[in-house]
Amino acid sequence: MSVVAVDDGFDFHVVVLDDTWVVRVPRRQACAEALAVEAVLLPALAPALPVRVPQFEHAHPFAVYRMIAGTPLVDEEDGVREFLEALHGFDVGALPVPRPDWLETYRAQCDEFRRLVLPHVDAGERRRAEALFAEVDTLIGFESVLTHSDLGPEHLLCRDGRLAGVIDWGDTRVGDPALDYSWLLNGPFPHWDVDDDLRRRARFYHRLSPWFGAHRDVFLGRAPDLDVVRARL
Repeated sequence: MSVVAVDDGFDFHVVVLDDTWVVRVPRRQACAEALAVEAVLLPALAPALPVRVPQFEHAHPFAVYRMIAGTPLVDEEDGVREFLEALHGFDVGALPVPRPDWLETYRAQCDEFRRLVLPHVDAGERRRAEALFAEVDTLIGFESVLTHSDLGPEHLLCRDGRLAGVIDWGDTRVGDPALDYSWLLNGPFPHWDVDDDLRRRARFYHRLSPWFGAHRDVFLGRAPDLDVVRARL
């Protein structure tokens, strides 16, 4: 049996067995709770989506599912918007999906960035950082929907030029649909025709996203990687 550890995630230890089975082990209690949400949500959500999602064979205290074959999305456009429309149109009903206070969540997150990351940022860049954090108060006026909340290329798997699967649903919650567009509109698909305010909010989330990695570095006692933080400021 071949065993490959994929241990670069902050929330889960991941092991791939025989290029067939994926094992995700939570690193913390909060991650175990998120895994429990996935175990309930994904079976209900899967029939509504045009792509595959993990089907857990085992879900407590760790998850096991068959690997979804594919390569990380680069610029394959087919099926991506169809997936987003299906996801954001899904009625979660009484499913136990987190429904956070969106403004308070992002205000608290930016306070954490101020506390742990901002001291590592050059003094001349702190004003721009504070201006970015202040934009949190503009995250209003949207209709909350079910979001994946971590749609980077490594979680969007493609085969034959088309989106085929979406993995790692640990951050899923009800909130701003623009979050799911943040990398897509500011990476491979800037030409998409979307609402101007959705585009504005997606740009904010894209600019804020490297702060999460820098915060994780400081939290773990490592020097934060600030290159992308600076570039997006």
